[in-house]
Amino acid sequence: MKAAVVPGDGTVLVKEVPLPEAGPYQCLVKILACATCTGTDRKIAHRLLPWFQDYPGILGHEGFGRVVSLGKKVRYVKEGDLFLRPTSVYPGEKLGDYFSAWGGFAEYGLVTDVKAMKEDDPQAKVPGLTVYQQKVPASLGLDPADATMLITLKETASFLQNIGAGWRSKVAILGSGPVAMGFCWFAKVFGAWPVIVIGRRDEPEERMIKAGADAYINNCRQDMIQKVKEITNNQGVDFVIDTTGDPELVTESSSLLSVRGKIAPYASSPSYQYILDRAKGPGYWSFQLAGPDEPFAHQFLLDAVRLGLVRLKDFYSHRMPLEKISAGFRMIERKEAFKIVFEMEGK
Repeated sequence: MKAAVVPGDGTVLVKEVPLPEAGPYQCLVKILACATCTGTDRKIAHRLLPWFQDYPGILGHEGFGRVVSLGKKVRYVKEGDLFLRPTSVYPGEKLGDYFSAWGGFAEYGLVTDVKAMKEDDPQAKVPGLTVYQQKVPASLGLDPADATMLITLKETASFLQNIGAGWRSKVAILGSGPVAMGFCWFAKVFGAWPVIVIGRRDEPEERMIKAGADAYINNCRQDMIQKVKEITNNQGVDFVIDTTGDPELVTESSSLLSVRGKIAPYASSPSYQYILDRAKGPGYWSFQLAGPDEPFAHQFLLDAVRLGLVRLKDFYSHRMPLEKISAGFRMIERKEAFKIVFEMEGK
């Protein structure tokens, strides 16, 4: 089968790889689409993650697919069921010569019937990724490309809840990519005001305003500290959410905070450690350390789609066949694409 492989030199290549073999509690899934996670995928490709990653790896963690066959001990999954995050190779395992870089950019993948596995052996070791492999009801009638957006939106919605940003919170978001757009949308859904997005280019402004931003600041030509003071009547913001992983920008953003304001880092960055070390000391700004809770947010996002609270198509800019993934990642590097969904059968 075809899959997108990262050798670790910054490139993303389509290669022929073995078809994954389903174990007794596993299901073979035809992966229909997988979206770029613009920040994390680029960091993996360029060896910039703050933790160790084996290479070459099969990339992708925002996939969606349909179950096509069942292992002999599977009891709680049916053929035709739709799942998020199928993987061609689970983290910590190999598929032929390839390690897992979450393994979603592939023609086929696996999901696991964890309930059946645990019923038969409560001590069974279950791959950690399985907690994110959640079923999507066919009754929603989602386009596979749209369905991939559920993953980022579950992360951003749950992160906001976990840091306590909501009704009447004043929020500044550092960055203007797909994750920042998700934060912007759900901050407004949860009742935050104002929501201020801070980017480095003019191009994302229209997109962010459409996502609900009350103001957009281009930090390359505007003084973000002065502008935030103007917008908040000199009060500052309750939360700064960082999606950039830029420690200098995070440090500067402490001047945006209200008296009890907090900085909530979302992006992963090997350079964050010195900030976190200083944040533990006296006289420094307060950090709100938290993470997303994607599995818990699953039903909320399904309901949000069903009730029309979110339009999934608004959160990606391009759809392309898997065969063009190298060109697609070059588009992302050149800022010619916002977020790309790659479709395994091509449309």
